[in-house]
Amino acid sequence: MPRKLLLSLTALLGLALLVAAPGTIAQGPQSAGAAAQRINQTDDPILKPFVWRSIGPAVMSGRVDDIEIVESNPSIIYVGYATGGVWKSTNNGTTWASLFDTYPVSSVGDIGLSQSDPDVVYIGTGEPNNRQSSSFGAGVYKTADGGKKFEYAGLKETQSIGRIVVHPKDPNIVYVAAVGHLFGPNPERGLYKTTDGGKTWTNTKFIDNDTGFIDLVMDPSNPNVLYAASYQRRRVPWGFNGGGPGSAIWKTTDAAKSWTRLAGNGLPDNPIIGRIGLNLCRTKPNVVYAQIEVGPSGGTGAGVNDDGSLVQPGQRGGGGGGGGRGGQQAKPDPTRSGVWRSDDAGKTWQFMSNNNNRPMYYSKIRVDPNNDQIVYTLGASASKSTDGGKSFRTMGGQGHGDHHALLINPANSNHLWIGNDGGIDVSYDQGATWEDITTMAVGQFYAISADMRRPYYVCGGLQDNGSWCGPSAMRSGQSLNADWYRIGGGDGFYTQNDPNDWRIGYSESQDGNTSRYDLGTGRSQSIRPRAPQAPAAGAGSADPAAQGQQAGGRGGSSTGNIVPPLPAGTAFRFYWNTPFILSPHDPRVLYLGGDRLFRSANRGDTYTATPDLTRNIGRNDRPIMGVAGSAAMASKHDGAASYSNIITVSESPAVPGVVWVGTNDGNVQVSRDYGETWRNVVDAVRGVPAETHVSRVEASHFDAGTCYVTFDGHRTDDHKPYVFVTRDYGASWTSIANNLPEGNINVIREDPRNRNLLYLGTEYAFYVSLNGGREWKRFMNGLPTVRIDDILVHPRENDLIVGTHGRSIYIIDDVTPLQQLTDAVLAADAHVFDVRPNVQWISDTMLSRGVGGAKHFRGENPLPGTAISYYLRSVPQGEITITVSDLAGRTISVLAGTANIGINRVQWNFRSGGAIAAARGAAPGAGAADQAAAAAARGGGGGGRGGGGGGQAVDPGTYIAKITIAGKDYYEPIIVEADNIGR
Repeated sequence: MPRKLLLSLTALLGLALLVAAPGTIAQGPQSAGAAAQRINQTDDPILKPFVWRSIGPAVMSGRVDDIEIVESNPSIIYVGYATGGVWKSTNNGTTWASLFDTYPVSSVGDIGLSQSDPDVVYIGTGEPNNRQSSSFGAGVYKTADGGKKFEYAGLKETQSIGRIVVHPKDPNIVYVAAVGHLFGPNPERGLYKTTDGGKTWTNTKFIDNDTGFIDLVMDPSNPNVLYAASYQRRRVPWGFNGGGPGSAIWKTTDAAKSWTRLAGNGLPDNPIIGRIGLNLCRTKPNVVYAQIEVGPSGGTGAGVNDDGSLVQPGQRGGGGGGGGRGGQQAKPDPTRSGVWRSDDAGKTWQFMSNNNNRPMYYSKIRVDPNNDQIVYTLGASASKSTDGGKSFRTMGGQGHGDHHALLINPANSNHLWIGNDGGIDVSYDQGATWEDITTMAVGQFYAISADMRRPYYVCGGLQDNGSWCGPSAMRSGQSLNADWYRIGGGDGFYTQNDPNDWRIGYSESQDGNTSRYDLGTGRSQSIRPRAPQAPAAGAGSADPAAQGQQAGGRGGSSTGNIVPPLPAGTAFRFYWNTPFILSPHDPRVLYLGGDRLFRSANRGDTYTATPDLTRNIGRNDRPIMGVAGSAAMASKHDGAASYSNIITVSESPAVPGVVWVGTNDGNVQVSRDYGETWRNVVDAVRGVPAETHVSRVEASHFDAGTCYVTFDGHRTDDHKPYVFVTRDYGASWTSIANNLPEGNINVIREDPRNRNLLYLGTEYAFYVSLNGGREWKRFMNGLPTVRIDDILVHPRENDLIVGTHGRSIYIIDDVTPLQQLTDAVLAADAHVFDVRPNVQWISDTMLSRGVGGAKHFRGENPLPGTAISYYLRSVPQGEITITVSDLAGRTISVLAGTANIGINRVQWNFRSGGAIAAARGAAPGAGAADQAAAAAARGGGGGGRGGGGGGQAVDPGTYIAKITIAGKDYYEPIIVEADNIGR
């Protein structure tokens, strides 16, 4: 029914609405998410009632950097995630609690647990993994009460911490191996020591601004003896240099008063040394193992030969650092990366094997504390040796590969915990079998999308976990890991969904490998742009490695799919996470960015191609850490298959054919004719260093000349927030960073219904602006500190959705009041916002299943019904009541309103009578206290959408809400829509 007609009915219903039906019971006040104490709650009266909820998933987890147990009680476990914070279990992993939700950073490098006083735990923030996607920290945090609260303990500018070691008898004596900034030189790196529990620190060994320390191990029989690994490395926008003369093994015998560099005596003498991992045997502490990256190599996935040259067409290169993916070479070679052993406390060393998989990313070696012959190494697969490191076999059966952490219970060597890019696994038989723990929603999403089903599904791509889709809500019961399904492999990045047919979707993995799938037929096909193949080298690229991204692709045709055809052998360069979008005007039209922009009018079957829109900078043209770009390096350019790429694309929703792109070498290009001609407008942006990574372009929904752009300078060690807007197609730009704190910007979104409502995702938090960027407000109600990589407003539901890089996906239900917030509304004494139509959900019998026990993640459902929202400029006189009636004037339900200054939200649960709607996350009938305890125990919510208890569900149809404020009545229609499971 048209809204104007509905509003006209209110005049006729006025008298009827004043008369409540006999026996009506007032429904108590229920604001969204009020049941439990919220983390990061704002006091802002406009934002306070909006609450984030977690939908997961937890079926795939995120990168783990460290695992620690309390040795006197191994049921107490701490896990540190690269971007997902710190988690604790007190019941051997059955349930977990997140401990680091409210602190400034979420990236964890290492955990130092005091075994003499297990309540004392040190958290070294900032992952040391050296990836192009690596996050960073802000020093050391300490708890003295087992994680109930943490205090900042210094070393903020270390940024990346490799290892923390706590004295076995004195929790105030702590050593920190600080590897330092990944993307630039800095003096705050080295081997730090505190003797007063972190109040003061001494840098006991500083080498230079390029060299920090990555690993550290203490002799448990003599705490004055420690071994440390220094590490010289640098990542830059175009590549990586993973070694140098600063990398070495060091030893102290006087509690870090002095350090001696260990050299010769069997250790490799190559001048290029990369990352080193260290460990010793607890019961035989003279037995020390070192996993050492030796000599130059092409990094994994880099397309670089070991001599530093770029891979030529038709070749395969980039061995992955010594051992390559196979780990141990056929013939042991002591001049290459591998494992060394000392039996005399580091005086002499013996080469054991070439086991060393992708050393810049792993280099973790662990020794059984009760058997010096059992050694474990981590990598793309975990390996085990039973002969002192001479030979290794792969350990399988974990839920994921890419292992970064291993904990061996010293009281029981059969009991292992392993951490990888997919979370954590536990073994009770020394790695023969494993249990995969999938109860923590710590997925690392890069990009998200949503379809138009009801309830709609959210899709997205994750770090090293492919691309997945799952429900935003369930009709009944709770969403489980089993409700998520995989739509793409590899490292997952961008996804898209056809708005006209939810069965048609798209996913993308690294280097342009884009696919279109049809869930109706079960078929999938590559739609990666490809030029005709040529037997000889291609043309048009300063980077020969880009030839690897040329004709054919994976399963592609030798004739290519570019129309008109480009010259045979033309090379394309694709960014690691290749951006692509569907046109807001026609979902058959697809834009995909490489070194040029590709446009398809037939869902990716064929493309047109623009000229190169980047600066076309060669990866080997510039030095890294003082080494010539063409020279050999350790793990050279690891993870960077090419440079000078388009990394963000946006088409104006207001006018077709107005297209914006941003590149990782600093270009902002705009076309007003579907990509026929382009203008680089970045020079008009003032105050941003040249060639700064363009993290997002966002074309306005309201004006074709308006576009927002964010720059991310952290890859050159610049952490300033850069946010700009143009209203004249890029001729001029205005900074709207204003009051934003330090921290790089990953994404900006303009609300599709309110041009002044902007959303921003940073490395640390989510922000909103209600006035077009003049002021930004932190908007984290219920959202933990985490990196925000993508933002989406659902076009039908007006839900605000974020893809986090560390805590999976969160949703705020129905931001309609923010969309309708204007200066006139704020000036009024009171204002009632439109009530969003919602569905009276019916039970889905085919999904009416449950699981027992606590070892299951359960996603949080929205509250049943719909929110009735209103604004108050001041606290009014008298009570606020909300009366819901049908069109005949019969009272259905009476709710007590809240009277808070700002926006108020009261939930009607689509039931008659006075039943209070179920609190978010509560199972039907569960009390708030019970639910809060359950949520804390499992680290996630749950609960039935159809909850609420009491009262009868109303039929679909139109109802009228009368909101009485200070004696004045406001009327709003409520549309209750019928459900249709409709498979």
